[in-house]
Amino acid sequence: MDFRKPTMKDVAETAGVSISTVSHVLNGTRFVSAEATGKVKKAVRDLKFKANSLARNLRSGKSLLIGYVVSNMENYFYVNIARGIEKVINPLGYQLILIDSAEQKKAEMRNIESLYLRGIDGIILAPTKPGCSYLTNLLPPDFPLVFVDRRGANYPGSCVLLNNKEAACEAVQYFLGKGLTKIAFISFHFGETGVDETIGERINGYKQAYQEAGLEADPRLIRTPPGDPAAVSELHRVESYYIMEELLETGVEAVLCGNSLTAIGVFDCLRDRGVKIPREVGLITFDDDLWLSMTSPRITAVSQPAESMGAAAARLLIKQIRREYIAPGSLRLKAEILYRESC
Repeated sequence: MDFRKPTMKDVAETAGVSISTVSHVLNGTRFVSAEATGKVKKAVRDLKFKANSLARNLRSGKSLLIGYVVSNMENYFYVNIARGIEKVINPLGYQLILIDSAEQKKAEMRNIESLYLRGIDGIILAPTKPGCSYLTNLLPPDFPLVFVDRRGANYPGSCVLLNNKEAACEAVQYFLGKGLTKIAFISFHFGETGVDETIGERINGYKQAYQEAGLEADPRLIRTPPGDPAAVSELHRVESYYIMEELLETGVEAVLCGNSLTAIGVFDCLRDRGVKIPREVGLITFDDDLWLSMTSPRITAVSQPAESMGAAAARLLIKQIRREYIAPGSLRLKAEILYRESC
């Protein structure tokens, strides 16, 4: 049997028209009579012809592919960002390629290089660590790239971020308003030499709430262990579990977790120790993962507008691809606290 794929020449011969006419009908590049258009479309259906989009994209100089490199796919937040990206780019004919760096900087570098060598049109990057100077050696100066969730240090680029400081301040103010003053902040961080910018902003918001209330935050209640992808993947007795166990001995009254991966260990510790939430310890976490509304009690979350962040990053990237002017800087989106039974 002949399994050869039909070509534009086959379509032209079947329709009784020239190859250029078939091309104009498929690409909409020139007016073609209704009669000829009908013949070409019928031939396409009969032959089950599929246009070679790769060849067409090579001629146009565009792959119509956008790369999305994330720091850690265990955080469902990044999947929701991807949904927002696709809602913007798919109607424009672009497709998304998602790659996980698993919080490994070397993997991130390989991912970026691989995408660029494949002819990707642009990249949206959630970096594993702040330092992104390596990009100057991998990408041309004007290559379309947008950072999301985390800012890339030492590399110019637009960023779409959360108003981390304000969101953390609001969460702590809620606890303080209930008369709770011994509030812990626990969070994994992914900085190379210290706390990364995102968690640093959330700590600043935590401190600001105390300051505005005329109180002083206890630095011993601020705990930021480095993120360990291997440990986090175990999703139970991670370091935040043991930190929470230790803080319970100090009489801590409430906890703000800097991300939902941290909250897994914190919640498991409170449950294992028989601590009543929120009667004995209140709990709020950043990132509204699905599991937070499936616990008993359901956990209050700082809900990041992930889809909106993805959509905003995609719009900025499309403008870069089209060589439209974009003022440098960061776009900050507002978070919403979803109050549930845990606080």
